[in-house]
Amino acid sequence: MRKILIAALMLAPATLSLPAFAQNAVNDRVLTIFGNDTCPKDTICVRGSEADRYRIPKQFRNTGPIAPANQAWGARAQGTIDAGARTGTGSCSAVGAGGWTGCYLQQMQAARAERKADAEAAPDVKP
Repeated sequence: MRKILIAALMLAPATLSLPAFAQNAVNDRVLTIFGNDTCPKDTICVRGSEADRYRIPKQFRNTGPIAPANQAWGARAQGTIDAGARTGTGSCSAVGAGGWTGCYLQQMQAARAERKADAEAAPDVKP
């Protein structure tokens, strides 16, 4: 009997220092609704605009520059491809033997953009 009493007295301080679980409970009763959606009766609703329905919430949006470790592999690879594009092959410069390839590429891109602009400006004529 004495051992049980001693064990109970040793466990008593441990039970007093437990956190209050009601303070840490998740508040499931607040709901964000958009547009003209109806709000359930037993919930507190915060109404947002219809334009924000499918947007990432502001607290999760990152407007700063993307760290290199978080960039997509394709974006990093494009950055390394463009790094040496000022001289040499594909550069459209008089320096080096391959400068003409870049000039040709720029002319083809300009012609493609001009052809696309002409096609968009022309009226649609059906035969």
